[in-house]
Amino acid sequence: MELAGKVDAMVVVGGRNSANTCRLVEICESTHTHTVHIEEPHELFPKDLRGVEVVGLTSGASTPEWLLEAVHHRLEEF
Repeated sequence: MELAGKVDAMVVVGGRNSANTCRLVEICESTHTHTVHIEEPHELFPKDLRGVEVVGLTSGASTPEWLLEAVHHRLEEF
């Protein structure tokens, strides 16, 4: 919640059926921060973050570190 309040948008990585990840999405949205929930890096597009300067990145508890790193790399491409 603290991070979501400091950024223009949040990217949440994790399964759409994961209760933990879905709760993270709800928390981010509750701060009125633009929130994008993805499972894989290829689901993230520049149009999802149009007009955004600062992006926060978080993930569900069971999301593997390599997947979070892949999404981070994808964000750097934008």
